[in-house]
Amino acid sequence: MIDRKLDKLDYVLITCVIISVLIGVLTLFTQEVNISDGPGKWYKQLLYAGIGLVAMIFMTRINYQLLGSYAFPIYLFSIVLLVLTLIPGIGYLPSGRGARSWLKLGIFSIQTSEFAKLSTVILLGQYLVLKEREVKNISVLVIPFLIVLVPMVLITLQPDFGTAVSFIPILLAILFLGGADILHISSLIILGFISLAIPMYVEFTKLTLVDALKTQLGRMDKSDLLTLTNKLGGKIWLVIKGKTSIPGEGDINLTPKSINYLLEAADQVIDENTGIFFKFFINEDLMIGTGVILMLVSLILFIIKLARGKDEFRKFYIPLGVIGLSIVFAYIVTKTIPFRENQVVRLTAFINPDQFKQGAGYQLRASKPAIGSGRFLGKGLANGEMTEGRIPHVPESSTDFIFASWAEQTGFVGSVFLIFVLLAIPLRGLQVAFESKDKFGSLLAAGIVALIFFHMFINLGIVMGLLPVTGLPLSFVSYGGSHLIMSMMAVGIIISIKIRKHAN
Repeated sequence: MIDRKLDKLDYVLITCVIISVLIGVLTLFTQEVNISDGPGKWYKQLLYAGIGLVAMIFMTRINYQLLGSYAFPIYLFSIVLLVLTLIPGIGYLPSGRGARSWLKLGIFSIQTSEFAKLSTVILLGQYLVLKEREVKNISVLVIPFLIVLVPMVLITLQPDFGTAVSFIPILLAILFLGGADILHISSLIILGFISLAIPMYVEFTKLTLVDALKTQLGRMDKSDLLTLTNKLGGKIWLVIKGKTSIPGEGDINLTPKSINYLLEAADQVIDENTGIFFKFFINEDLMIGTGVILMLVSLILFIIKLARGKDEFRKFYIPLGVIGLSIVFAYIVTKTIPFRENQVVRLTAFINPDQFKQGAGYQLRASKPAIGSGRFLGKGLANGEMTEGRIPHVPESSTDFIFASWAEQTGFVGSVFLIFVLLAIPLRGLQVAFESKDKFGSLLAAGIVALIFFHMFINLGIVMGLLPVTGLPLSFVSYGGSHLIMSMMAVGIIISIKIRKHAN
């Protein structure tokens, strides 16, 4: 029956996906055309695209409502895969660095977090359909929050903070289209933002204070502590906090007198170079006290509201409660998630790339000139001087920064063309979401759209130096099998929803 309705396929969507994938393969080919080592990443990407195409066709032939029926087992299976990646000897790092995000399956390997995204979308959609009449009740939103929180925590432990954050827009998009109260959604946004922004702000500020700390130690004529600070860099703040064992550096043995000198220098630097906000956020007692007081005031207003039977305090007790809870969560995040220096740099280097000479700062300083060097028409295919070769000037030019490579070779014209083709994919998916014949189809398509669009938006923003470096690939274009196959499967689900819109 479905085979007779091939005219109902979204050929614009399919065409845009194929063009995007082929642009990715072509870009990879041009990066390696002058390397005589045989087929490289472009050849593997072509194979991944073939597998993805088969997966996409397979998903179009599956009734999407069947996915809803098995939503929880699918989700549970993806969680088991995430847990397996955390077990040494099972989960592994293909490059020997970064996050333990992959599972080895014979000659293949998969990045489990990619498929966890899709399973989470399916379960969220099914849950909100079951709770459609109660979705305005804030207590109903606890379960969706937990559904997203579980994979986020497991992925953060890999650690892959950028991928973990990508679950948040999925949740917000599905809640919004599922009919949740906009005030509740706004509260979740504020909660998540403050909880993550405060720890990152504190860690970023500490990194920027390292040079000032070195200067202060020099003034105090403490050459031994100055040598230690030069060696540890941003990790010196762990010593200041009382840590005696530093990851990657071993045990640090300082005399009580040296520790006092170090604390004195740190206090002086903080006093001279920071403002009231930083001083507030590093004062744990004051921070926790403020958060608890705000939560208590919120609770009192809520009790008064219940006693009077009126909701006149709603616009006060919800914001106060959310801000108080966010401050407490920020404290918990600071204490439980050990942000590594390279993670902080990746997420904050875009603010001032010149301050960080290596890592993400270098990537941002390299990618923007590469894009600009393409000018209007580009340098021509296989002529990307900054993004080609075994060791390109732009790091990760085949994965996270592949857009810089395409922009260098095709210029403004090629860049705009690729952006239009990419944006057409979530736009067509959004149209399918609005036209779906049932609530589950609408929420499922909307969640997939949020997933795909977020990757595109963040990746392009990163390459242009507008957003933090989070390590998210450019969907359908970046090198990597797991994300490509997952994205094409997701498009297959959207097509399945569109086809069955016309079913009786």
